[in-house]
Amino acid sequence: MDDAKIFDRQPNVATDDCVLFSMRNLPLLEQGTSYDPLATAENLWVNIKVYASGGENALHAHGGEDHAFIILQGKATFTFGDGRTSEVGKHQGVMIPKNASYKFIADETENLVMLRVGGGERKEKGLTELTKFGTPKEIVRQTSFSDGRTKVGNAPENGESSKKRVYAKGKYFSPE
Repeated sequence: MDDAKIFDRQPNVATDDCVLFSMRNLPLLEQGTSYDPLATAENLWVNIKVYASGGENALHAHGGEDHAFIILQGKATFTFGDGRTSEVGKHQGVMIPKNASYKFIADETENLVMLRVGGGERKEKGLTELTKFGTPKEIVRQTSFSDGRTKVGNAPENGESSKKRVYAKGKYFSPE
């Protein structure tokens, strides 16, 4: 990884007080993806995702979560369960309601950097059962591929997410 400074970002949990987060100095990639937590509250979580290429290449749906992607750098082509496609670029976004199927592929001319915001009604209360991305585990368990199988992030059908992460030497995302 040479000179890329890696931040082992831990879920930044907002329980009884407000928390701040930053997207600065996020390492860019030559290959693979990164998916880091920024902040988590009981019913809302914010992450930052980087894709060198590829995307989430298999149709899938999040059964317990409404979420949005906001493009900060690059562009992606989203395909929805009904077959519609849409190119989404910098400073644009897509809102995906729970149970809506989608996939996307990044334009390979530059890293795709996206802010991901998710939220949902939960049966389990509290913030002790979180993934390393800061998402409640009960929410993640409700994500499935279009054939009904539980979606696993590094499954081969996820394309770039299944590849080894290789950092781009000396390149970082720095919001304008």
